[in-house]
Amino acid sequence: MKNLLVFTVVIAAATACGGKSKSSGGSTEPMGVGSGEGEVALDPTMPSWMPASCTAYHKAVSQAITCETIEQAKRDEIKAKYDTAATSWKAEQDASKERIAEIDTFCTSGADSVKADTAGNCVGPATTTGQ
Repeated sequence: MKNLLVFTVVIAAATACGGKSKSSGGSTEPMGVGSGEGEVALDPTMPSWMPASCTAYHKAVSQAITCETIEQAKRDEIKAKYDTAATSWKAEQDASKERIAEIDTFCTSGADSVKADTAGNCVGPATTTGQ
C-alpha cells in the first residue's frame, strides 16, 4: 500500500510538471505516465518497474482492439492475452531483474505479434516500425 501511495504521488507530481520527458532512446518511465495528444492513454495502475516495451505492447493492443478491419474474434483474443498478462503484472509488488527481463521479452514479442496481425489493416502508431 505504501508503494502505491508513493507511486500515486510521483504520478501526480510528474503530471503537474508536464508529464513524460521527451528524451531520445529507451524510456524507463512507468507505464501510464503522460500521454500526448492523439496517443493512447496508458493504464496508470501498472507497476512503476514495467519495462518500456510493455508501453509499446499496450499501444499496439489498444489500437488493434479498435480496428474494425480485424475480425472481432481476433481482437478479443489479442485483448484477452494482454489483460491476462497485465493482471499478473499488477499483482507483483516488486519484480527481480530476471523477472523484468522476462516481462520485457514477453512484451516485445506481444507487440510484434499484434503489429503483424494489424499490418496493412490499421493506420496509426501501433503499425509503424520502431514504435
